Amino acid sequence: MRIDSTQRPWLYFSIALIVVSTAVYIPYAQMTTAAGSTAVGLTFGVIALGFMVFAALLSLRKRYRILRIGAARVWMKAHLWLGALALPMVLFHAAFHARGLLAFVLMILTFIVVLSGIYGAYLQHTLPTRMFREVPYETIYDQIGVIQEQLVAEAHQHAINVTQMLAPARGAGATVTMTLVEIPEYGNEVAAFDTFFESTVEPYLQAKRKQAIGMDLRHSAHAARAFEDFRKMFPANAWPPITALEDICSEKRQLDHQIRLHHWLHGWLLIHLPISAALLLLAFIHVVVALRY
Repeated sequence: MRIDSTQRPWLYFSIALIVVSTAVYIPYAQMTTAAGSTAVGLTFGVIALGFMVFAALLSLRKRYRILRIGAARVWMKAHLWLGALALPMVLFHAAFHARGLLAFVLMILTFIVVLSGIYGAYLQHTLPTRMFREVPYETIYDQIGVIQEQLVAEAHQHAINVTQMLAPARGAGATVTMTLVEIPEYGNEVAAFDTFFESTVEPYLQAKRKQAIGMDLRHSAHAARAFEDFRKMFPANAWPPITALEDICSEKRQLDHQIRLHHWLHGWLLIHLPISAALLLLAFIHVVVALRY
């Protein structure tokens, strides 16, 4: 969800609600002992609970098609702003301090849910632009594993082509590859390149994102120096497959970066959703306890 000019009505509504609530709370707190059990305190509590329940309805709307009433963008905006407004309403309800363990836990969970929601909105606003700018090879996330396998196969072919480019053809249209023994002037260089490919390039291309963290080719500057060194070793006709291998490693770095950004974009939900569910459950328990006692 983008944070753009269409969010202004919600911003104005939020400011107005906070201003009105503050104008009500200040004289109320000065005239009496503010508490959640008073009429004003209960009003703030009901508003806070209503905002929490509405925010939770977004998950139900996504899960059950029959509940998809209204535009998804409107629901997302309402979820963000009303969910955030639950925090000041909770503070007004509790008179800015928690009485008892349950109230304290509820207040802490409210802070965590609201802050994680704001962080998620920030990620949803900024990461698509970063993805477009930093991952030119961006692809469908679920296809990344297949593409990485293809990159390994392509890399093997380009590594073979380095030797093929050095071997002179025999006869018109011939493409027979000579052995390293028949190319003595580049035998050591090709052997070094083969070792580099087998010990550095291939393991990097096959590694998962976290496995590749400590590998040299994960760093673009190191990779550029390594491939440039091999281009200096060989004549110009062997440069294209070497450069192609360098491009494949660059694509691997971008795919890993896409995975990293994808985890950032969705990982915050691992905190936000379960804690939101716990908050809502404890809020209803708090209501029942307050009504009974």
